[in-house]
Amino acid sequence: MQKEPGEALVSLCQEQTALSKEDISVLYHLQRNLQHFADLAGADIFIDVLTREAGIAVVVAEAKPGTARSLYKGSVVGQQAIQCNEPAVFQTFETGEPVPNMQGTSQEGYPISQTVIPIKNELNKSIGVLIMERDNSVQVRQEKTMEFLSKTTQKLTDTLLSQTEVGEVLPTLIHDALFIVDARKKIVYANYVAHKLLLGLTKGLNPVSIDIDQLIHQVPELEPIFSKDFDAQELNVQGDTVLVRSLPIIEGTEVRGTVYLLKDITELRKKEKQLIAKSVAIKEIHHRVKNNLQTIASLMRLQMRRVKNKEVSAAFQESINRISCIALVHDIISRDTSESIELKECLQRIGNILTQSMLSPEQKINIEVRGSAFRIPSDQATPTSIVANELLQNSLKHAFPDQMEGEILVLVEEAEHHIKLVIHDNGKGFPNGFNKETNAHLGLQITHALVWESLGGKIKMYNHAGAVVEIEFPKWGAEKNETVTDYCGR
Repeated sequence: MQKEPGEALVSLCQEQTALSKEDISVLYHLQRNLQHFADLAGADIFIDVLTREAGIAVVVAEAKPGTARSLYKGSVVGQQAIQCNEPAVFQTFETGEPVPNMQGTSQEGYPISQTVIPIKNELNKSIGVLIMERDNSVQVRQEKTMEFLSKTTQKLTDTLLSQTEVGEVLPTLIHDALFIVDARKKIVYANYVAHKLLLGLTKGLNPVSIDIDQLIHQVPELEPIFSKDFDAQELNVQGDTVLVRSLPIIEGTEVRGTVYLLKDITELRKKEKQLIAKSVAIKEIHHRVKNNLQTIASLMRLQMRRVKNKEVSAAFQESINRISCIALVHDIISRDTSESIELKECLQRIGNILTQSMLSPEQKINIEVRGSAFRIPSDQATPTSIVANELLQNSLKHAFPDQMEGEILVLVEEAEHHIKLVIHDNGKGFPNGFNKETNAHLGLQITHALVWESLGGKIKMYNHAGAVVEIEFPKWGAEKNETVTDYCGR
């Protein structure tokens, strides 16, 4: 049967050490707080005491941190430590002084940082040591990396300032224009790309072996490149855009020269400007389409007011709502910086348009949109919005014929590569014997066509405390060959 930590400490001290009862009592009371020390420090904490045998100590207590990874898989209580393996422990026993941050290796092979402090009794005599061991692997890796980088930097410095080696190595490694300038501001090396870049500017002048001041005098446009040091800067040189980087060559505390890297990014910036111009043009097109659709809706609204027949007037209103829905999508795209829209926001705005246009002031029918906020491509947004518009129109028109109040819940969910749209009202529900294939009016026919053909999804309609319509379709841009649940059994 395993002993309690305090019992194990007392037993080991009595069996293997010459400590008095009073000294063991000091260690016992310290051991009771050991776990707090370990959690606070995020390190393994141990108590070691000397055995009766010279040069050997024994672990009488331990605590593993609950706030960090322990260095030890099992318990080390009862294990002995010898002087050659634990020099910091025995140094503290001998001197009575703490040993901070001693680098070493744990019993399981981990690089550790070990701090040892003495435990003293009332007579100021060391009766044990308190050991804190922390994983030091990250620091060791960082030190090795810094050592490697330091050696690499020194080798690179020597290579860059050695013209014979530079000419052989750099052409295969550097694809940008490269200049090496020594401490006297003299160009000691220019690669082939640098010669080619400056060929037109220098009019055949070889930039190697001349001073920077001479080069700038010949080609004043180059002054911004060599006039100051910067990590990265885009400069305009005779109509071309050049990206310039400067790297000092340092040996010890002395700056021995500077490396200049130049890259012609003129074509890249031109293409970026073209893309921005195209993006602006596309947004302007969306904006104009939205305006044209709103104009059409306004004309239809004027015509509707002249119609006396209620059925014709209702058909006009449904068409106006469809046009307004499409205009809304174009409006969102024209204002957004990306080629996608947030579906939840779009559905909420469609609901607001419909309640304002279809409800009388006395009716209090609320459309609530719930679910996660995510974006869908603009090409998919239009059919999705029209489907939602048709279903919400259907609920507002048929679900509450004799009611002044009602609730319509729109739930949107994104499940990996699919989108699920649920519209649930608390109205009278679908009539008995309703068949979505034979009883569907124009709005539902539009819905079925868009869901099956445009969105590649499935639709399910049923009653559950009102009418429920569930639609699931793949999110465009998801992995190909994904299939959706067949709600219709088709």
